[in-house]
Amino acid sequence: MSTARSAQRRPAETVPTTADAGLTITVRTGSGSGRTLLSAFDHALHLAGVADFNLVTLSSVIPPGSRVRNVDAPLAGGHGDVLFAVRAEAFAERPGDVAWAGLGWCADETGAGLFVEHHGTSEEQVATLIETSLADMQATRDHDYGPVSMTLASAVCVDRPVCALVIAAYEVATWRDAAPAAAPVREEEQVSDAGHGRVGPRSVHGHSVTSAEPSEPPLHDDEVVSSRSVPVPEASRSAVARVTVETHVDAETARDYYRLYRQSFSGIETLAVARHMLHESEFLEEMLDPRVHKYIAWGHGGEAVGMTTLTQDLATVPWISPQWFAHHLPEHSARQAAYYFGFALVHPDHQGAQVLRAMIEPMALEVMRNRGVVTWDMCAANDARGFGQTYMKLLEAFGDVTTEVIDRQTYYAATYHGPRTDDPAAAPHEEGSS
Repeated sequence: MSTARSAQRRPAETVPTTADAGLTITVRTGSGSGRTLLSAFDHALHLAGVADFNLVTLSSVIPPGSRVRNVDAPLAGGHGDVLFAVRAEAFAERPGDVAWAGLGWCADETGAGLFVEHHGTSEEQVATLIETSLADMQATRDHDYGPVSMTLASAVCVDRPVCALVIAAYEVATWRDAAPAAAPVREEEQVSDAGHGRVGPRSVHGHSVTSAEPSEPPLHDDEVVSSRSVPVPEASRSAVARVTVETHVDAETARDYYRLYRQSFSGIETLAVARHMLHESEFLEEMLDPRVHKYIAWGHGGEAVGMTTLTQDLATVPWISPQWFAHHLPEHSARQAAYYFGFALVHPDHQGAQVLRAMIEPMALEVMRNRGVVTWDMCAANDARGFGQTYMKLLEAFGDVTTEVIDRQTYYAATYHGPRTDDPAAAPHEEGSS
């Protein structure tokens, strides 16, 4: 009973020509399945030969003197050792759905270069994203790192959740080696895992993910996994202890957030014709995607009580057209100042404007600093409940801003009750028919 199939695109090795090879970075793939998305991820790690390491996710920069090559054999190391790596993963949980993940890279003659990680639903989509990202990143640095190489993996869901994984292993260290290099964590930078009361490095089924925190983390594929705290508005402090902005959460914590998401949004399924509830695999992809910033409101008991999402990469929002924004908002799109406000949720036990304001205020300030435009969508049921006006008032409180409706969608229904009882000759007659 196979539940996953894999496919890879394997490039030639990248070898420096003007310097002795120093670091050897090995690229591995795995397409796993399991009864849960988490166990599918673990199975993919196992098939890639790295299941028993604690993972430390790196930003996607290749140091000079490095050699990048594809390897199928398990990675050598002890159980629980630390593995520094760059990785891409994609999930699917509905029969017939396909998950594609890919790492792409380029390097100059010294071996210095860049990695990018992408995921999607087709090989062409992921390959195009990799090519585009690396082209932009080389242009930003005004440096030619040479041709693009990439490794892709896919998994097809048959009857159980699947995960496609591509991972670039930089180096393995024991805890004795790694501990002295770890910077002390300031109390205000510690991250509490929602629903567990843990503080410190977050773990994915034994695969620890730590993060280095820049002061202003960018919304780019090569950013460092990070969590940063933002000020809580005074009006919200009775309901919210702190607000963090997460660029990446581990799979276990993402599952905790998904339960919060289900509790907060389950009622919308019978109120709106369009599907507003993300499937678990879609939700986890957003949580694991560093291009989507997660604003988390934490209660005074250490629990997550609310979440909003914000992105500058419109390709991460599958139900909108980035081309519309490029056409109608060319100046904002050109400088990555077109944002999308994905969703806002507040736990049913903590409903109130204080929690919502605590998350929306730092989002609004982020957009204002960039003189950007933020868009969002809302079903008629929520609009009728006043949420649209609430969001507009909150956003308007933080700057000189114009809000407007940019599109509408109306669903129609024609209900038949039986054959016509009047004269059939009175029925509309199509011109030219016999």
